[in-house]
Amino acid sequence: WLMLQVETAKCLEGLAMVEAGILQAIGLAMRDGIKATEASGKQTSMFKDRSGTTRASIRGSYEGARRGFVTFGGASRLLNSGTPPHVIVGRPMLRFVVNGTVFFRRMVHHPGTAERPFVQEARDRGEMVADWAAELYVGEAIRRAH
Repeated sequence: WLMLQVETAKCLEGLAMVEAGILQAIGLAMRDGIKATEASGKQTSMFKDRSGTTRASIRGSYEGARRGFVTFGGASRLLNSGTPPHVIVGRPMLRFVVNGTVFFRRMVHHPGTAERPFVQEARDRGEMVADWAAELYVGEAIRRAH
């Protein structure tokens, strides 16, 4: 006869260690993914940011394994999605320079701008890094629990 004895307390303790390790691993993977998303958004070459405001507005935040996000402020929405042709009205006047000549107009017909989908590019990069990191960190957490 073969007898198998299982100690429930030790099994539960081992499972708790695995669970804690996996939770920590997922938090680290989320952190890495958010940092990669933020870095990709700030380093993109899809647009010129003359003032630096849009790039400076890109910020990542995470709270452990449960919550994290990256915000894209400034002109990100307009740059990412583009704009249709539209009229810009000056109050009282618009001033702009073309080939060294200064012009004043009450309104101009703007041709619109093409979309520059840098937010999706940054998100894709962040997801790729998070997936890779999760595989690495979770695997390590399981190996340590043995």
